[in-house]
Amino acid sequence: MTDEKKNDNVLESTEDKKSEIAEDDGKKVVEKKVESKAEDVKKLTKKEDTSDKEKIKTDSPKEEDAVEAKSEEDETVDKIEKIQNKDSKKNLGNLNYYPELRTDIPVIRSGDILKVFYRVVEGGKERIQIFEGTVIAMKNSGIAKTITVRKTSFGISIERIFPLNSKLIQKIEVMKHSKVRRSKLYYLRKLKGKAARLKELR
Repeated sequence: MTDEKKNDNVLESTEDKKSEIAEDDGKKVVEKKVESKAEDVKKLTKKEDTSDKEKIKTDSPKEEDAVEAKSEEDETVDKIEKIQNKDSKKNLGNLNYYPELRTDIPVIRSGDILKVFYRVVEGGKERIQIFEGTVIAMKNSGIAKTITVRKTSFGISIERIFPLNSKLIQKIEVMKHSKVRRSKLYYLRKLKGKAARLKELR
């Protein structure tokens, strides 16, 4: 019995030692992995620091170029403002002076029958819509000049106001001039048929 107990004790002690050795080996492996990961992290941070420094070095001349470009733009803006101020001082007396006035618009008077070719943008597509009618009013002056054109189609009267200097107007054709004695022809709104006709100017 004593020999068997001794053998059992020896076997248990050897198994305990084996398990302790295995645990020690496992801890060492884990520690080595942790250390290797820490070294990798340090290397990555060093690389990022060096890349940031290189970026700062490369960005600094760009910033200098941007500052120089801004200063040049400011100088050009100042020059343009000076020129515009001079032009405005010269043309203070002429209220019809505007730099964007269209020169391809014909002479239009109240009572004229016109064809207005107007650009219409619908869903990304562009088409030209023709609106033919009689000019019953002209308002404003200079770049804000507008005309009111009236037409009747299928017994329904339609009036549209067109800004003459708009870029959406492709062209205006004057079909004929009418004999009128006033600038605003609002009385045509109450008339129908032959009574609403105007005498042609010959």
